[in-house]
Amino acid sequence: MSTEVLLEFEGKKLTLPALPSSYIVLEENTDHAPLPVAHLQANVTQPFGASNVLEACVSNLTTIVEGEDVKTVHDLTLSYQPDTGHRHWPGDTIGILSYNTDADVEFLLARLNLLSKGDVVCKVGIDKKTTKKAAKVPAFVPAVVSYRRLIKECLDLHAVPKKLLIRSLTPFTTDDDDRRFLEILCSKEGNAAYEQTVQKGKGIISLLQLVPSCRPTVALLIEHLPRLMPRPYSIANAYREGTRPTTVRFIFSHNAENPGITTSHLRALGKGATVYFYFRQSSAFVYEQRDLRRNIIMVGTGTGMSPYLSFLQLRADARARGETLGRAELIVGFRYRDRGYLCKAEVEEYLETGALDACYEAFSRDPNARHKYVQSQMKENGTKIVENIYNPHATLYVCGDSKVLLPQITETVIDILAEAPGAEDRDAIKTLIGRLKKEGKYREDVWL
Repeated sequence: MSTEVLLEFEGKKLTLPALPSSYIVLEENTDHAPLPVAHLQANVTQPFGASNVLEACVSNLTTIVEGEDVKTVHDLTLSYQPDTGHRHWPGDTIGILSYNTDADVEFLLARLNLLSKGDVVCKVGIDKKTTKKAAKVPAFVPAVVSYRRLIKECLDLHAVPKKLLIRSLTPFTTDDDDRRFLEILCSKEGNAAYEQTVQKGKGIISLLQLVPSCRPTVALLIEHLPRLMPRPYSIANAYREGTRPTTVRFIFSHNAENPGITTSHLRALGKGATVYFYFRQSSAFVYEQRDLRRNIIMVGTGTGMSPYLSFLQLRADARARGETLGRAELIVGFRYRDRGYLCKAEVEEYLETGALDACYEAFSRDPNARHKYVQSQMKENGTKIVENIYNPHATLYVCGDSKVLLPQITETVIDILAEAPGAEDRDAIKTLIGRLKKEGKYREDVWL
C-alpha cells in the first residue's frame, strides 16, 4: 500500500498542516506510592454515568451459542456489593471499563523502545516551554502512571488517527520513504490515500506497522490519542431488592474476524475475575414498574433480544406477587433455529408461566423458515402492530443497529400503518411515528 502511494505522489508538492506544539512531559519517578490496583479510569467521570465505578467479580460465564456460520455468544453475570444507592430497570445499560490487548500494548512498548521499562512509573505534566495555549493533561491520564498501564487502560489505540497526529509523527520517522508516506497521508492532496489507508485501518497500531522507522514518544501519544472509552452493554436481568450479592447479567457476541477489545477481554475471564463497571443513565428505552400494565411488543434480533430478558423477569416477579400485567409479545430473529436461538429455554419458560403471551420467530438462514426476518413477522401480525401504535396504553420496543435494523423496522411500521383500513398518507404516518418516538411510546435501544 505505501509503495503504491509513494509512486502516485512521486515528485508532487504537498500542502501539510502546521506541526502541532508539543506540551506533555513525562518524568520517570522512582519515589512514588504504589499505583492503584483498580482500573486507572475508575475515578474519572464516566459518559452517561448514573453511579460510581463499581468493582465486581465474574460469577458466571457461559458460551450459549457457537457453531458454523454463527457468532459465538456469551452469557456473563457479575456479582457486586449493593451499596451503590442505585437500582437499575429493564432496558438500562452498564459501561464496562476496557483494556487494550496485551499484543497491542507489547507492540507499542517495543516500538517506543520501552519494552524493558514498561513498569517504570512516571509523573505526567505540562512542558513549561510549550507554546500551546491553555495546555493541560487530559483528565483520563493519571498524574502518576506506568508506561504499560497508561497504554493498556487509558489510550484508545484503535481510534482513527487524525491528520494532526500523523503530522506529529513525521519528526520521529527516520526513513525518508516512511516520512514521505506520512506526509502524504496528512496532506491536503492525500485525502484519498488517508481515507483508504487510515480510516479503513485499525488505529495507531496498523499505521505504525506501515512505517517501521517511526518511533514516537509516549508524550505524543498522550497529546493526540483519545480516551479509551468504556463499552456499553444491555442488562439482561431485573433488579431484585434484598438479594445478596447483587448481580447484573449481560449477553455479548464475539466476532472472530474483527474482535472487539472488550469482548475479547471479557470472554477470556475466569470465574472470580474482577471487572470494573458502572450503571449508565436510563434512556427512553426503559421498562419500569409503571409500565407493567401496558401492552408491549418487543422487537429484536440476535443479542438485541437480551434486554427483553430483563423485561420478562420483572414481569414474572410481578406476576408471582399477583400484580396485573398488560399483554407482552416478542418478535425475535436469529440466523438458525437449532444453533442461533438465544436463551430459547428461558423464552419458553416465560411463555409457560404467562410472563410472555406470544413469541414470533424469524430465521434468516434456515432454508425452510417461513419468516426470514422480523419485518416479515411484523407484517403478518400487522393488526397487532396497528393496535399497539394507536392504543394509548401500549408501547412498542425495538432494539438493534441504528444504521440498519432500526430504520428498516421504522419503515416496516410505516408500511403496516399505511396499509391499514382508513390509513393516513405516508407523510402523516411518518410524522406520527416521529412524535411517538419523542413521547416515549415507540422506544428504541440504539446500537451505534
